[in-house]
Amino acid sequence: GRDLNKLGITKIDGIMADLGVSSHQFDDISRGFSYKDDARLDMRMDKRQTFSAYELINSYSLKDLTRVFREYGEDKYSYQLARKIVEIRAQKPIETTTELVDIIKSCKPQKELMKKGHPAKQIFQAIRIEVNDELGALKVALADALKSLKVGGRACFITFHSLEDRLVKNAFNEVSKVEGTRHNVFALPSEKDLPTT
Repeated sequence: GRDLNKLGITKIDGIMADLGVSSHQFDDISRGFSYKDDARLDMRMDKRQTFSAYELINSYSLKDLTRVFREYGEDKYSYQLARKIVEIRAQKPIETTTELVDIIKSCKPQKELMKKGHPAKQIFQAIRIEVNDELGALKVALADALKSLKVGGRACFITFHSLEDRLVKNAFNEVSKVEGTRHNVFALPSEKDLPTT
């Protein structure tokens, strides 16, 4: 929205947003996004940013770690994992992705470890979302985009997980609901409006 204003564009006909993360960043092992390769905990999209996964894992309180894992990772073992992290980092900082993966695995029962998909996937997603304030950025982008959209314009957001999906759906609902009451929105036709036979 702000960049469009600099160009003198106040309203637009259409918006297309792909919320997927950059594979260029994910493919660089040193960036610390992968739960399959060993690297320093990082996960910053913008390397100029000082706050990283390392700071999150080693400084967040038990309560905040649990919140991040539960809200952004939707993991049912969030509290157990947060408690284990706090316990281990009291001895020495947790520095690498492999260390974190091992801690995650140690907090899950065998039946969970046997399920399809990597056991650290949701937790790594949660950390990445928190480190980069991805949902905060999405809220700003949605507000700016919908404010710039012309009446009758089209907006398309490609989402990749339920958290993004929910934010987009809620934002679209807020701007597309028709105000009214059940009496005037769903009014039945009167007898004079009915066809005669």
